[in-house]
Amino acid sequence: MGATGRRRVAGGRCGPRPGAGELSRLTPQQLRIARRVAEGATNREVALSLSVSTRTVDYHLRNIFATLGVRSRVELVRLVGQAEKTGAQP
Repeated sequence: MGATGRRRVAGGRCGPRPGAGELSRLTPQQLRIARRVAEGATNREVALSLSVSTRTVDYHLRNIFATLGVRSRVELVRLVGQAEKTGAQP
């Protein structure tokens, strides 16, 4: 097993760490959701503010995590905060 395989087994990242420019890969709706989640809103609060269902927020959030390669809201907060600080938002 190579180093990449060992990192996968250990739960580490295999590719480069996502950067602030990664937010440009999100759809406009995903970006709105990511920003609200990064501000600390719950899925229900996001749904109410965007006039969508909580299931829609769940769906988009799963895709956001997959697209950005993050595994938690904490990682998402860091990534969005980094993008806001560097001005790398779309």
